Amino acid sequence: MIIRATAIPLAYYPYSSTSRIVHWLTRHHGKVSTLLKGALRPKSPFLGEYELFSTSELLYFSKRPHALHTAKECALLHPRNTFRTDWRAMQAASHISALFNQTTPAEAPHPGLFEFFEELLELAETYGRFPPFLHWAELQFCAHHGHAPSLESCTLCNATEPFVFSAAAGGVICTSCAKKEKLPFLECPPDVLAILRAWQKADHPQIAVKTRLSEKQQRRLTVITGAFLQHHFNMPPESRLAIQPLK
Repeated sequence: MIIRATAIPLAYYPYSSTSRIVHWLTRHHGKVSTLLKGALRPKSPFLGEYELFSTSELLYFSKRPHALHTAKECALLHPRNTFRTDWRAMQAASHISALFNQTTPAEAPHPGLFEFFEELLELAETYGRFPPFLHWAELQFCAHHGHAPSLESCTLCNATEPFVFSAAAGGVICTSCAKKEKLPFLECPPDVLAILRAWQKADHPQIAVKTRLSEKQQRRLTVITGAFLQHHFNMPPESRLAIQPLK
């Protein structure tokens, strides 16, 4: 069966000296993997018709569920050229793509997830060069997947202060519970917690990118959000090297 799909590449890998495997997030068919035969040849019809972070129309031969399908045709619909010239924005888009690739099950249709991915990529074109954008995007990603960190009160006893951050507990916990339960935790100063709360509630990254962060705050935010993503989404720390303070 031939399937036509609106799709964005999540990642691609070499299959042979001339062919490539591409993992896509599609609007109506979820995450699919296709073999692009001859994609690396100079005169391949696939050449220039698919790019990371860009939207394409994909035609592929569907095999059994969860199999490696074979791509027939591909046409670029929406190139996001900003990512070719702005390396900071490209790094943000790369990390966002890795999040979706890591957490999206194969062939589980979810149009809302595709639209959310497109929205984050479009915002990354404008705001991705600012390090706070990626923290904001991560918080939105967590909320969209039902794993928003709890930041208002202790997740164990509902105390309102003082706080440390525990990825294992799902957010902030009071110092008393941290000692009693012997949970691993990270220091979460009041100023950093206030920033996280504000960004989590913001429905647009403009608030985040306008926040002036000290280098110390930037490092603490990176450690906290990184620990949460690693614990709840199994994201390796090296995938977050894109988050670097502007010099």
